[in-house]
Amino acid sequence: MAKARYSGKSPASSPKSGKSNNSYAKKNGTGTKTAVSKQRKPLLTVALLLILVVNIIFTILLFNEKRVMGMAFAEVPWFAWLMIVTSILNVVAAAALWYWKKWGLYLYIASAAASTVIMILAGMIGAGFSALAPAAIISYLISLSWQQFE
Repeated sequence: MAKARYSGKSPASSPKSGKSNNSYAKKNGTGTKTAVSKQRKPLLTVALLLILVVNIIFTILLFNEKRVMGMAFAEVPWFAWLMIVTSILNVVAAAALWYWKKWGLYLYIASAAASTVIMILAGMIGAGFSALAPAAIISYLISLSWQQFE
């Protein structure tokens, strides 16, 4: 059995026949790129749509709540405004995840953590931890196709 010798060059660095070795195109990114087809798993699609719909409805309900509508701006509880902000952030995060952006997951996890803290500080301890379960489920579903995210 003959021992293989290392030549110092990898097969990827050697020019192949039929392909141009255009260094200008490589430096400036004008070379041809092949499009990678991204395939979203059905469970992830359902989960992202559910996040979008639920948080849009939640935001509308918080804005239209009779307590909020009947009160002056200064009388609205502090946590109601923060919950509106976190639900809007959840919609933005779900939209980013729909378009394969990694920062969408980070935003969603941060928003879920903020929702938990807000609810606990507002005295809703049981409901506070309910924001973490969807974040854990989404994180798991996204981890199955993490390589596709930009």
